Amino acid sequence: MMPYTQYLPHRSVKKWALSDMNSRFTTAIEAGKVVDELRRQLKTINYNSDLHKLLRNIDKQVARLSSAEVVARQSHKPRLVEEPIKKLQESIDYFEKLILIAKLSQ
Repeated sequence: MMPYTQYLPHRSVKKWALSDMNSRFTTAIEAGKVVDELRRQLKTINYNSDLHKLLRNIDKQVARLSSAEVVARQSHKPRLVEEPIKKLQESIDYFEKLILIAKLSQ
């Protein structure tokens, strides 16, 4: 006799959502809003060219995520966006820590 779980459908209801509940964004549009908030926080501290350069790189990662979302929708492979989202989340976490350090060192 087969277990009950083998009779359940294999597709999830939320096809494009990641299972990680700690993430603040799942799409490039939401990630862009997070980056805008980071830009506002960056304006409150003294000018640091390295932080501005890192923020531009995060903007580029958001653009890559957007193009990966388009490819994933066209090819019906939602797993293609998991890696760019993961990298972008790591970059944003690192950048937030750098902003905190810069605020504390003022």
